[in-house]
Amino acid sequence: MNVASIRMSRLVKVGMYLLSLWLLFVLVIVNKAVIDVNICLGCSLLPWSELSKIVKENLLPLVCVAMLAASAVFYMVFVRIISGAKDGPIKVEELEDKNAEHLVFLATYIIPLVGFSLDSPRQMINLGITLLLLGAIYIKTDLFYANPTLSLLGFKIFNIRSQGSAAILISKEELEAGDSVNVVRLDKKIFFARKATRV
Repeated sequence: MNVASIRMSRLVKVGMYLLSLWLLFVLVIVNKAVIDVNICLGCSLLPWSELSKIVKENLLPLVCVAMLAASAVFYMVFVRIISGAKDGPIKVEELEDKNAEHLVFLATYIIPLVGFSLDSPRQMINLGITLLLLGAIYIKTDLFYANPTLSLLGFKIFNIRSQGSAAILISKEELEAGDSVNVVRLDKKIFFARKATRV
């Protein structure tokens, strides 16, 4: 497959890793957020001492909110990158649905992390180190395409053969063998594809 140069920088891959942890961040927020509803009733502005107390009690959930916001920004960057899927068209000769890759990533990496207790600073540091190591592996092995959050957002994964070479396609559309697609190269053998309007 002879198409243009790679579009995904290492920074965008880091962002895609954060996006893959979206479910973990949401679950940590739900499990660890401490909100006293009575604090804010009848007051227009919280005193600094109360605000400081709320921040200290909710430091981990606030970090998770910041990570969710950062991952949303990287998702917008990803959408902008894939909007340029104009190379091709190429013809899909063979196709294999690989949507189970999302579940494998979720079951192997995300679900076990939900079990971390996170009640002490040591446990939080342990989770942080684990996430850094997983992130390094995720980026080095180009697993960004197996992102469970992308699956929730409607993206599908396919292994294909075209012009004698194998590749991985990410698409929002259902693809079949024989379809012609326009692509944008995301990494060495990973492409975003949309059905070509004409061959």
